[in-house]
Amino acid sequence: MSRVGFISLVSFACFGIPAQAQTIPRYDVESYCQQVADVSGGSAMIRNGCMDMEQQAYDVLKPVWSQLSGTSRNYCDEVARVSGGSYSILQGCIEMETDAARSPRSFEY
Repeated sequence: MSRVGFISLVSFACFGIPAQAQTIPRYDVESYCQQVADVSGGSAMIRNGCMDMEQQAYDVLKPVWSQLSGTSRNYCDEVARVSGGSYSILQGCIEMETDAARSPRSFEY
């Protein structure tokens, strides 16, 4: 590999990954909401309500995602993916992480 090619590869690895991490995750919301609806007997009302909740959560998170700490983004993305990928769960996790960071606890003897 040429020196220029190597430098390009290293630059991409160093600078390309953080940019991707700052992009809000992509979840298959339609499949997730269908799974939620299927648990309740295939209700169209539940599916539509789920879709609305997911859209609202996504709309709240998208403009602030890159401003959140990388630790919170990564942790909450993992939590949200356990259920199949949910922006509502992601938003709830981010809110709890943010609140916890603002109110650190101490142990008293």
